Amino acid sequence: MKVLIVGGGLAGICLGHTFIHEGISFKIIDAGTNHSSKIAAGMINPMVFRKMVKTWRGDELIPFLKRFYPIVEGRIGKQFFFERKIRRVFSTLDEKNYWDKRLTDETYNDYIHPYEDSEPTPDYVKDKFGSAWVKSPGYVDAKLFMRENHRFFSKEQLITYEEFDFKAFNYQELTYKDETFTHVIFAEGYRGKENPFFGYLPFIHTKGEVISVKGDTLKTDEILNRKCFVLPTVDNTFKIGSTFEWHTTDTSPTQAAKEQLLEQYEQLSTAPINIVEQEAGIRPTVSDRRPLIGVHPEIKNVYIFNGMGTKGYLIAPFFAKEFTDYLKGLKELDDEVNIKRFYKKHYKKS
Repeated sequence: MKVLIVGGGLAGICLGHTFIHEGISFKIIDAGTNHSSKIAAGMINPMVFRKMVKTWRGDELIPFLKRFYPIVEGRIGKQFFFERKIRRVFSTLDEKNYWDKRLTDETYNDYIHPYEDSEPTPDYVKDKFGSAWVKSPGYVDAKLFMRENHRFFSKEQLITYEEFDFKAFNYQELTYKDETFTHVIFAEGYRGKENPFFGYLPFIHTKGEVISVKGDTLKTDEILNRKCFVLPTVDNTFKIGSTFEWHTTDTSPTQAAKEQLLEQYEQLSTAPINIVEQEAGIRPTVSDRRPLIGVHPEIKNVYIFNGMGTKGYLIAPFFAKEFTDYLKGLKELDDEVNIKRFYKKHYKKS
């Protein structure tokens, strides 16, 4: 196999490391634009808090990422995966009651802490209905992850920085600028909507913004979560996020998003903070909130690996391995992520 990966964001990087592990030859082409993977908080949240249920396929995704990221850290020689607990501050009495029910369910033992395990809520937290700890693996420092992985792939001469030229791509012969590949995989993030082969898929552009703040009295060993998250990073700042703005590709930070995040923070905490930075990016989300993985309906060996969405750092490692096994003919893709689910409704044969 000789694979061309178009896109060097989270999806492309996870594929690259999976291919290294599997001994598959590959090359990444990256345009160097947006990378919502870089501005993401990288928080690994194993719960859906509204009903206090496990995240989708968490029993498989979480153990896998806990093996995957340390292997990548060892390969590139840089730590980017850090342990942090999540303190969920309950929004309503119903939410607390859901938590109480989960405490009696053995299948949630690896997801939530009993109340007695959680330290007292910090004085600055507004916790009318109480709080407790979630057993999160932690978070990925997204900027560090992107920077150090690009450094690694550049050093190994596995990545080229250029805009992909579709006119130079012969999809029938699987050549790009006279170089022949066995497989071509598009992992372009939100730009997948512009892709002439996969633009028919139901991408939804969602803009997300975060602010970085200083807060001398905030605890540095746990993530606060209610309405927004407050995530302590290794550089002694805290990320507060994130917002959702639908159907836009404008990556400019906005005053409205900053005010929204500050308002949500003030509903959660009284600890004083100072804003250091504000960032924005476009997420490649999908109408059914599941990844977009699979082969083109008509063109052999042209694929997409995209749509990781807001939980990309949780989802991408596992499905990079699942996709690789599929490419090697070892298994079929899961129907929930296979783009075949959209062929009938969205694809029109050319």
